[in-house]
Amino acid sequence: MIIESLQMIKNTEQEAKKVVEDAEAEAKKVVEDAEAEAEKLIVETVGSARDQAEKMRQGAEKDAREKCQDIAEQWGKEIERMRKKARENLGKARDFILHALLG
Repeated sequence: MIIESLQMIKNTEQEAKKVVEDAEAEAKKVVEDAEAEAEKLIVETVGSARDQAEKMRQGAEKDAREKCQDIAEQWGKEIERMRKKARENLGKARDFILHALLG
């Protein structure tokens, strides 16, 4: 009876040791899987952030290009207005000089 009880205790201890080992192995696997998933999410998030940053950069570049074109067009119109006014004043200036010189 004592031997049977000791054998039963030994078997129970071995079973408990096996359960603990299995639980540790399962916990290790869960941690490894979680770390792998976290790394995958980080890579995806960084990639998504890069894509979004690139889209924002392209949008800002397009906006800047359009603003530069608008400014260039405005300057072109202003330059043309000044040229037209200068041509108009050129005739007046020429007449003024001729009248001043010729009397």
